[in-house]
Amino acid sequence: MTAWSDCNAKQSFGIAKCNFDQDTKPHRLNLDVGDTVIILKETTHWYYGYLQKAKETRGIFPKSYVHLCEYNIVNGEYCIQRTDIVEEITKVLLEWGGIAKSYFLSTNPNFQKIRRKINELNNNRSALISGNLPLDEMRKVKLQATAQIDTGNKLLGLDMVVRDESGDILDTNAICTTELYENHVNAVQRIEKANRLSSDRDLGRGHNKYSHNILLHVNAFVCKFMEDSDLLFTLFDGDTHKPISENYVVKWSRTGIARDIDQFDNNRVLFTDLSRNDLSISKMYLVCYAIRIGSMEVKDSMESKRTSMSIANSVLTAASRKHSQLSVNSNGSGGSTSEYLMRRPFGVACKDLTPIISKPEDFRGNLDLPFIMCEKDTLDGTLRKLIANKDIDKIESKMAVTFEVLRGDIKQIKEDFPRLVHTNVPVARKMGFPEVILPGDVRNDLYLTICSGEFARIAKTSEKNVEVTVCVSNEQGQLVPGVMSIGAGHAPIDEYKSVVYYHDDKPKWQETFKIHVPIEEFKQCHLRFTLKHRSSNEQKDRSEKPFGLAYVRLMQANGTTIPQGQHILAVYKIDHKKYDKTVANSYMDLPATTAELQGTKPSITGLSLLPKDQLTICVNLCSTKLTQSVSLLGLLHWSAHKETLEQSLNALSLVPGEEVVKFLQDILDALFNILVENDQPEKYDQLVFMSIIHLIETVSDLKYQHFLTVLDVYINESFSATLAYTKLMDVLMRNIRDAITPSEKSADGIELEESAAVRRLYKTTRYLHYVMKFVIRSRVLYAAMNCNTDYVDFATRLQELLKMFIDMIGCPSNLLKSEGALLKNLHIIATDLMEVFDQVHLSISIVEILEKFPKRRLTQSKMGCIKDFVETKLFSSPKCRAILLPVFCKHIKDHLESNDEGDSKTDIWQQEKNLSKAAKVLGQKKSHLHTRETTANKKIAECINIMNNILRLLYRSDVGPTHNDVRDIMIILLRQVMKAAHALDRDTGVVGQFIAIMLGILQRMDAQHYKYFVNDLHQQGELKDFIIEILLVFEELVSPHQKAVFPRDWMDMIMHQNTVILGALQQLSMVITDYFLCPVFDKQIWSNFFQCSIAFLVQSPLQLNDFNDNKRQIVFARYRDIRKDTAKEIRKMWFQLGKHKPKFVPQLVEPILEMSMIPETELRRETIPIFFDMMQCEYYSSRLELESYGDTKHNNAHHKGNFSEFKTAMIEKLDILIGAGKGDAEYKELFQKIMLEYCAAHNTLNVDGTSFVAMVTKLMDKLLEYRCIIQDESKENRMACTFSLLQFYSEVDLKEMYIRYVYKLCALHMEFENYTEAAFTLKLHTELLRWNDTELSPQLRSYRHSNCRTHRELKEALYFEIMDNFDKGMQWECAIDMCKVLAQQYEEEIYDYIKLAELLKRMAQFYEKILKEMRHTSEYFRVCFYGRGFPRMLQNRVYIFRGKEYERHSDFCSRLLVQHPQAELMQTLEPPGEDITHGDGQYIQVNKVEPIMDAAFAKFNDKIISNEIVKYFTSNNVQKFQFSRPFRDSTNGGSMDDVRHLWLERTELITQFPLPGILRWFPVVDTHTFKISPLERAVEIMKDTNKDIRQLVIVHQSDESLHINPLSMKLNGIVDPAVMGGFAKYEEAFLTDEYLEQHPDDKDLIEELKELIAMQIPLLSIAIRLHRQKAPDSLRALQDHLECCFSDMQQHVESRYGRKSCDLKIERDSVIMRRTNSFLPALFDSSNNRLSETSMGSSDSGLSKSTFLPRPPTNSIKSTLASLSFNTRPLGHSPSTKGNKHKDKTPAKRRSMKKDRDTLSLPVANCQWYTPPLTTITSTPEKEINTSINSLASASNSSLSGPKTPDPRVLTEELTPKRPLRSEKDKERRLSRPASIATPTATIKAFADTRSLSESSNRNSVETTDSTSEEDIRPPPLPAKTRDSTDFSSLTHSLDWNPNGYAMLNVLSSNATTTTTTSSSSTTIMTKTSSITNSTYEYLEATNFSLPGILDSSKPRPPTPPPKPMRHSKHIP
Repeated sequence: MTAWSDCNAKQSFGIAKCNFDQDTKPHRLNLDVGDTVIILKETTHWYYGYLQKAKETRGIFPKSYVHLCEYNIVNGEYCIQRTDIVEEITKVLLEWGGIAKSYFLSTNPNFQKIRRKINELNNNRSALISGNLPLDEMRKVKLQATAQIDTGNKLLGLDMVVRDESGDILDTNAICTTELYENHVNAVQRIEKANRLSSDRDLGRGHNKYSHNILLHVNAFVCKFMEDSDLLFTLFDGDTHKPISENYVVKWSRTGIARDIDQFDNNRVLFTDLSRNDLSISKMYLVCYAIRIGSMEVKDSMESKRTSMSIANSVLTAASRKHSQLSVNSNGSGGSTSEYLMRRPFGVACKDLTPIISKPEDFRGNLDLPFIMCEKDTLDGTLRKLIANKDIDKIESKMAVTFEVLRGDIKQIKEDFPRLVHTNVPVARKMGFPEVILPGDVRNDLYLTICSGEFARIAKTSEKNVEVTVCVSNEQGQLVPGVMSIGAGHAPIDEYKSVVYYHDDKPKWQETFKIHVPIEEFKQCHLRFTLKHRSSNEQKDRSEKPFGLAYVRLMQANGTTIPQGQHILAVYKIDHKKYDKTVANSYMDLPATTAELQGTKPSITGLSLLPKDQLTICVNLCSTKLTQSVSLLGLLHWSAHKETLEQSLNALSLVPGEEVVKFLQDILDALFNILVENDQPEKYDQLVFMSIIHLIETVSDLKYQHFLTVLDVYINESFSATLAYTKLMDVLMRNIRDAITPSEKSADGIELEESAAVRRLYKTTRYLHYVMKFVIRSRVLYAAMNCNTDYVDFATRLQELLKMFIDMIGCPSNLLKSEGALLKNLHIIATDLMEVFDQVHLSISIVEILEKFPKRRLTQSKMGCIKDFVETKLFSSPKCRAILLPVFCKHIKDHLESNDEGDSKTDIWQQEKNLSKAAKVLGQKKSHLHTRETTANKKIAECINIMNNILRLLYRSDVGPTHNDVRDIMIILLRQVMKAAHALDRDTGVVGQFIAIMLGILQRMDAQHYKYFVNDLHQQGELKDFIIEILLVFEELVSPHQKAVFPRDWMDMIMHQNTVILGALQQLSMVITDYFLCPVFDKQIWSNFFQCSIAFLVQSPLQLNDFNDNKRQIVFARYRDIRKDTAKEIRKMWFQLGKHKPKFVPQLVEPILEMSMIPETELRRETIPIFFDMMQCEYYSSRLELESYGDTKHNNAHHKGNFSEFKTAMIEKLDILIGAGKGDAEYKELFQKIMLEYCAAHNTLNVDGTSFVAMVTKLMDKLLEYRCIIQDESKENRMACTFSLLQFYSEVDLKEMYIRYVYKLCALHMEFENYTEAAFTLKLHTELLRWNDTELSPQLRSYRHSNCRTHRELKEALYFEIMDNFDKGMQWECAIDMCKVLAQQYEEEIYDYIKLAELLKRMAQFYEKILKEMRHTSEYFRVCFYGRGFPRMLQNRVYIFRGKEYERHSDFCSRLLVQHPQAELMQTLEPPGEDITHGDGQYIQVNKVEPIMDAAFAKFNDKIISNEIVKYFTSNNVQKFQFSRPFRDSTNGGSMDDVRHLWLERTELITQFPLPGILRWFPVVDTHTFKISPLERAVEIMKDTNKDIRQLVIVHQSDESLHINPLSMKLNGIVDPAVMGGFAKYEEAFLTDEYLEQHPDDKDLIEELKELIAMQIPLLSIAIRLHRQKAPDSLRALQDHLECCFSDMQQHVESRYGRKSCDLKIERDSVIMRRTNSFLPALFDSSNNRLSETSMGSSDSGLSKSTFLPRPPTNSIKSTLASLSFNTRPLGHSPSTKGNKHKDKTPAKRRSMKKDRDTLSLPVANCQWYTPPLTTITSTPEKEINTSINSLASASNSSLSGPKTPDPRVLTEELTPKRPLRSEKDKERRLSRPASIATPTATIKAFADTRSLSESSNRNSVETTDSTSEEDIRPPPLPAKTRDSTDFSSLTHSLDWNPNGYAMLNVLSSNATTTTTTSSSSTTIMTKTSSITNSTYEYLEATNFSLPGILDSSKPRPPTPPPKPMRHSKHIP
């Protein structure tokens, strides 16, 4: 047995890394990749545990499928232990995954974007989890990930995350409101920037914008190397043709790798100190000088080869490494160590960097530097040639480098990119100062360029090969080692040797190198140049000695360094024989430069001047310690040269800034020494003071601003002039006094140009803060030395100085600039003065200075000063803040309320409004319109900035108590800020800032603040206004109808706002209760409070249930669910209203109802009891308006006694709120439970309250169902729900709601073109209106007829709209009824005959349309919905549906199944069991039902009326329906085929309302099932048959134009019943003595049957005589046959049942017809679905029935049938072939055949499940269906048109070989006719397997016109005309009777609708529907003889003739 053990803590959490699915095995836990599993136990290979998302399911799973993780437990949930950023990414990916899936399913265009972001985030997460990233890369990946998260959230509409600069999420509870707002704004900008940048973003920290660097990495050099080389890389200015930076040296060996082991895999350099100007020069090049190290001539050796640098023995490509990683490996070093070495030119490479610097992202990877050899040119000449070469890209030899621009100073770069710039990366500095000189940047670099030389030939015949050797020597001439450098990457050298050019007496070297001599040695050193000829012969070269010498001193005699620029040095010839090497510095006495020679030729022993030789050098000194200024030296040594002190002080302003900042400390020391020690203060003090000002001004310059730090360090650490403060203060006060003294004015009073004193004062005040720093520091030092003995004197002097500042501001002279400068620096001065002066007095002085300013003077500077003061240490002091803050707030308030022209807040508000209007006109966003920055805009921004800073400071914990400060801000600024926020347009950006400030103030206010504030406002009488204002602001902030101040995705800001508002509402509720409840009640304030607080509660940001899990957890953790607190506050306030509650009862129902629907159970429990309290309030309120709620307690008779207003409001608001998505079933149940509990406990409201609760619960039930179904695809469900609510509002008599749903239902009907139902629906509204001119109440108005003002106007308008809809729905009878009502009004009430005339015309059109226009007959279906899976209103209910036009049973079923895709169609009519009715499935049972005409229309029975009139009433306005099912009673042992055992089970159904009505269906309210005996059925059939014969006679007598074929077929089917046997079957079955004995109760029915049989004979007699009169010659044979058969029948019947008479006469004139084309309703009785008129179960054929239908359905049918005609044949063409055959048979044989047929026949009952009645034609109106006997008679012809058609074959008992097969015949017909659904052949081929013959024959009669053309045979449908008649008289001329046609008629009349089965197997031949066989019954759906199978459900189909069946056939082929 496997042993399970507990897991240790570290192994209890894991992630599934593979799917695991083993459902077939027990105890398995299925896993999906990524599932988190909690492990409980383990074995060797298995774990036992559960999924975290499904804790209830536990099982085992393999260990190998799970990856174990470290975890934390948070809120009881296991979480993987990750860093914050990884955890955030994980949650984001989970949240995005679900959204991405929905985007994919809905094909959202943003899917691909979010998919890419998900992939990138996943990659970033993997990189962060890996732990392989260095710090800088991890920081970069983190920032990239947060940028992806933020932009993705923006794309998906999710909440914005507020972060700090490093990407971490901010703790929003630790910062104040205004700071939170600023962080949100910054986040928006960050996201916008991230969205804009498509390439890699600079996500690092803010860089120093003044410093730029270039990182160069040398990758490869492809060239033919012979010897080792030095590669010197430098940045080069193409404009000046001078290098910009130091060289970078790569020591390259002839093997193609670096010689220096330090450069192995480290060929990189950082060019630093580049300024913006350097990068913006027009042409910057990267230049490489290649210098060969070797002999004069190149030695070709076996080692020489074309090499390239190998990088890790592989080829590097840019794609193989990151762009930013510039790492190259070299393979070693090597080189010749021979002594015979010289530096020779090899070649030059260069690349233009200008385009690369401007767009570095376009040049990733290797850059190629074209390289050319020097040949005989110099390096500089070769470079010029290369730059000028236009075909530079064609050069093959190239260097490969990588290049990257980095921003920031060197320190920052090393922090941000430690991998790129590690410690051993050489740095090549700019040969000059950077744009900003850093304080710690001490340089003393001398860049020396050997430019050129001129050397005369002496003894040589050829030019020299000159080599210059440079070294640094001291005063003794000794060499100073290691102070020279070729460039970065190369070790320091002792001496520099130039390149040697072959045979060049005037070489141009242009070689630059650096000399770095320590400052202490710089003054004693000089440069020595030695010139030497290098021989190409090694032996000679070794013997060569220097031929010349030159030198130059680094320091001049006056103490300055060697000047910048070129110097031409004198060259002295060395006579080695005489030259004394022991005196190394002997040449120092000789002139160094040619300028010093002054025409002389000096010489000493061993050295003589070479007059024609010279050496040109260029000096560039970059030193922060050495100067080249004489004036500066004079000042620094002032004590030695006092006579020139004034000159030196004045010259200080001319010294370059670079020199000043170098010697800043020395100069300051000198100046303060002069100030303190000079003997002439009147002369020098002002000069020194202004020199100090100049010095400060220089350091404050942008280029040297970093030296301000040096100045601060000097003041704090190096400054030591303890007595300077007195003199500085004296000079300062004197300057102020001079400036404020009235200046000289011109004669006209205009002031002359600005005086020197004013200019001096302005300059002084600009840098006054530094002057004061010196003063204060000096005083501090003095006080420290003297124990602060004279503090009073100093304080007095300082107070005097401050007083002078105040006087300066009050001075009328124009000192605006000085005043502005003072304001700018005042905060710094005050901060420094805190050290030596009392803070309170200082604060008072500052207030006096600010208050001294005139009101509109320097307001902007003043506000800037206030802003700066807020950030000072002085303002952080509580004592000082108490003095300063009220003044600051007052200035802010005045600033906001400024009324200057164009400078007021109203101007900015008006500007914003105008801007909004312009934006609407232009169709653009307001933010896109350019606007001028107005003064008002600046003012608003200044005030906002100051208030933000104040609130941020007060939120800090280190500034002392802030209670009084908040009070000051509240009193002075709160209302002003509120008004500004309320008045500004929401599109203005500053609105959010004002709201944040307001919230910030409210956040800091506590109960004491509110109390103080309220008392203050109450005393001023403004408390009410304030309460209204603040409640209005709060409501607008949370209202969904106002534009949001904060964007929807600012979740933190919005939730913080809500927290603050809740706190304010809690405080305001107490204020309202205390001040506005009693003694004076203020309804407005209470209303505003309830409205505001409820709007606050129901706002969407507080609905936690609508959020996803992640957001819900975040909100709940940070802010909790504040809805409960709000609800409690509202409840408390409601119950505090007391006697004032009735004033709010109808008004507050909706807001409190909306509040109570919030899906939070506790909140609902708190608020639902309020409704019961409202009921009580209204119930007990007084009926008298003067009495209040409390008065009724004393007089119960005055009780209102009901709560109707509350009830009405409750119902109306429930409808609105639930329709808007509020509320749910849980709310309904909780409401019912709580309210019933309260009602039950109340004696008075027990009954009424319980009734009300039941009604409201019912309404909520219906509304919830309506809300659920209204979006359903099933229109029936939507309409049913609407109707249900309509009924409800009718019951409760809420007219407004009732009418609202009337129009909703009407709109639904119009949407689906249910015009009839829409009309009936609109009638409901008219029933509420009266025919008078009463003004319409608001409840009765209609939005469709908004201009109607009275009952009569609206009712009349609705009547016309209803008539239009009835007209569209072809319900003209209903429209006529509406017309009659209107006509009565026009005629008898308002006497408007004009309208009456128009109405009667329209009425006449309706009457005409009834008779002339074709319309369908409504079909009805019984539909049962079984199962609990349906909506509640459908579950186990039975409905009667009104089908669409021409909709068949199968189409209707399909439509139902589409609406209920989960439902299953039942195939039997058997009632289902409980397993179905109580199951969760959906089952639908559908069958067709027949409408039963209302008894009120029995008046039509004995009248001859047009069928078009009667037909309407057979299927409209019906409420009773029926269907029948046959069954055979075989209990008596009779045959199953015996007609005596054929019973019918008939079911009658009654609907709730008549159809059609306001719906297309209604529920069945009553069902009655009974049985019809065989005898009763026979009587029904005989009655119907006699009616049909009678109607045929009447019709043909009334209209001679009718075609005779229908009459012929009818008569033939009766007198010669053939297969079905006619009424002879009834005689055999019922009219026997045996039957009468067995069924004595049926005697009356038997007599009635006999009477009906007897009555048929006179009717047939008249009909046959009529047929004789109308029959053409071609039908004479048929006539004879009819007469013959009738004669036998007549004789038989009269002999048995007697002779009967008939009221019909054969004479035409004896019958008065109202309409020629008329039909009796009996023809459409439900029993007329028979084939043989007197056969068992059938008394009429489908053919005969359908022949009465006068019109073809469509024009297409007309055109098709018009092309068809019958073949005309002579009358004698085999007229009696078929008849003779029958007559030849013996009677016995005939009886035998008849018996066989009877045995095989299956009578069909009147049941849709078997065969639908012929009266209701499936999907086809009777008026449209015309069965053409012509088609049937010619069905055997191969062609149906033309006289030349071949003779048809006679159809006998057997098919002859000459007749083609059926399929061939069909094919012929298809090929010979146009492809149209109207052709009769369309269904012939499919006849046997699609429809029964009965279906076909019902559409084959065709009407003809009076024309004698071929069109008469198959006429198309005719347009409406005055005389609607059908003429069949032309048949005589066109119809050729033939035996085939005759036989066909016989067969069709007897077999048309027979469904044949064998008695043994009861096999049913099904058509279109399946056969359901039961143990008792056989069910078969057989539809009418109309061939609807090929018809579209939306339009009528053409008639199609059936195929010819054989007479003796047993079934239809």
